[in-house]
Amino acid sequence: MRRERGRALLARGSRAIHDGRYRKAASALEQAVRAYETADGSSHPELAAPLTQLALAYRHLGRFVDAGMAYQRALHILQAAGEGESVEAADVFHNLGALEYAAGNWLRGEPYAREAVRIRTRLLGRDHPAVASDLAALAALLQKQQKLAEAERLSTRALAVLEREYGPEHHLVAVALTHLAGVRHQRGAKAEAERLCRRALEIEEAQLGPTHPKIASTLDALAAVLRDSRRADEADVLLRRATRLLVREVGPRHPHVAACLYNHASVLKKLGQKDAAARLIRKATRIRSTVDAMNDEGVAVTGTINPLYANYRLSAKRSDIHRLGVFAEDAIPKGRKVIEYTGERITAKESGRRWNPKRSYLFELTTRVHLDGAIGGSGAEYINHSCDPNLKTRIVRKHILYYSVKDIAPGDELTVDYHYDHDTDRMPCHCGAPTCRGTLNLPPPEKKRKSRT
Repeated sequence: MRRERGRALLARGSRAIHDGRYRKAASALEQAVRAYETADGSSHPELAAPLTQLALAYRHLGRFVDAGMAYQRALHILQAAGEGESVEAADVFHNLGALEYAAGNWLRGEPYAREAVRIRTRLLGRDHPAVASDLAALAALLQKQQKLAEAERLSTRALAVLEREYGPEHHLVAVALTHLAGVRHQRGAKAEAERLCRRALEIEEAQLGPTHPKIASTLDALAAVLRDSRRADEADVLLRRATRLLVREVGPRHPHVAACLYNHASVLKKLGQKDAAARLIRKATRIRSTVDAMNDEGVAVTGTINPLYANYRLSAKRSDIHRLGVFAEDAIPKGRKVIEYTGERITAKESGRRWNPKRSYLFELTTRVHLDGAIGGSGAEYINHSCDPNLKTRIVRKHILYYSVKDIAPGDELTVDYHYDHDTDRMPCHCGAPTCRGTLNLPPPEKKRKSRT
């Protein structure tokens, strides 16, 4: 009975996602997850499906951390059941990449998207339409990183497969068209980009309806092309429509609303409406400040641990030490490599510009090169400080690795000593260890006493 109810709720939630009714979808899918858990337990492989759909609803609502945790849980369930290389696992990796795209973390999303392509190509072949969707998603992440040659090649290949399999009017074809338009726009082919965007918009309006919130991203892409083609008045109309669609379904404080407002402000500046543009920028900045852990680069935290960089199953969860922490899902013996700390490689000068003790994930690799785990991180950046840590840092061939210094049981939080310099701003510590020194900073070195003569 519970299983049947769970399946009915899963179907209802999936339909609501397709229709763009994300709040209703989340409500139905939360109930579906509980029904599946009651029927089969919290680790049954069938639970991965409602968790993945629930994460998708959360993603559309801008609840990025909740989405990340749900995706991570689904992936762990599949891996524990020996299905880590299944089509279902590829779905999770695809969606993890899409989550990072939505959160503005293109570099972090790329390895997830590549893993989806790898798994699905091995299982289904390179010309399968599901592989084409993976390629289109990867191309979108690459385009945002200015990797335009590979992005264009993948988008073109994906579009050809999707058109052949589904016909030229399918909504997935529209997605591929929009991504390809972004590449052509960045390469200066504005007329071609406009044509592709308009074709994508026509498909989406016909297939999803003119008020579906997914159309907002295509409107935004077309507006960017028109703005750069000196047709700011037309872009103004499109962005007003995109904002209305987003606000109605996902609410006025969604990060994508903020992004739309920033783009609209750039259009108003082109139209000479500087005061109106300034108002939109202030409004967008206020929205961005309410998003959980969004940094100054507009990248939001998602709370995911990339298993490609971890040697054990790990999860990000709420921590008693500070916000999010990383917890062991497996037993980890002493002296083992646990996870690599990854991130965007930046200069020491840029690192200083980005430094914010409340939400920075900066790590000094060398005196000249730092890693910003907030962009392209593996999840190791969520590991909290402790004055009595169970991990230590090793730098091996210009890779930052965390090793266990004691046995770690499943459910234990992973910790490392941050070793902040004593002469930087004092950061209070709340690790709770018996040996807590009260600060994340190291004590100043003791002065040598002069010997009496």
